[in-house]
Amino acid sequence: MTFSDETLLAYLEGTLDEVQSRAIEAAVEDDAELESRLMALDPFAPVVQDVFEKLPTEAPKVDLPEPVAHHANGGFLRLLAVAAGVGVAAVALTFWATRPAELGWAQQAAIYQSLYVPETIVSLDSSEASLDKQFAMAEAALGRSLNRETLDSLPGLELKRAQVLSFKGKPLVQVVFADEQGQPFAFCVIRQGPNAPKAEVKRSVLSGLATATWAQDGYGYMLLGSSPQTDLSSELDVLTRTFAG
Repeated sequence: MTFSDETLLAYLEGTLDEVQSRAIEAAVEDDAELESRLMALDPFAPVVQDVFEKLPTEAPKVDLPEPVAHHANGGFLRLLAVAAGVGVAAVALTFWATRPAELGWAQQAAIYQSLYVPETIVSLDSSEASLDKQFAMAEAALGRSLNRETLDSLPGLELKRAQVLSFKGKPLVQVVFADEQGQPFAFCVIRQGPNAPKAEVKRSVLSGLATATWAQDGYGYMLLGSSPQTDLSSELDVLTRTFAG
């Protein structure tokens, strides 16, 4: 059966009677050329095609609305459904392209440490008995020694606490210090696993704190100062030699 462009437009606009609408729908199932003519006449079809051609290969799946039967304003409802689908695709694409990057363990630890002030650490229980217990728990969680003797003798720093945290199920230990002005310092160790890549020392400022990070033999390390300008050189020299493997 042959359908004129006027008839197909009436179908898309929902003004065609039900008998003719069903005839077109049945014909489209077996007639690719007729389907192409419909797409060419549908003002929303190029918009839909353009949106999905521009979606990245890793963009989230977008489910378009179910087809609407073409009777009594069915064409109008169909156009609304397609328009809604385009809107969903556009929103999904915008979210995919602009979503914030997932924070890594170092960024998360820096955010946590940035909340520390001198008052946070001044009243911590730093007795030998308390530190013995804390370091025993921390080393058991990490599965390695924290070389407490070295940490306890870092120049200009007073050892205050070791606590066990977690990042995505991986044990993360935060060792807290106070500098000579009572400002908080921290040294963090995370167990990343035997297949984790080695990383050379990288200095940066995270959450307003001077930091240095490195990784070796399945563990990640980070030293954090108390401000963006903190000089970490002397402590970093000791720690990178001590925790080199």
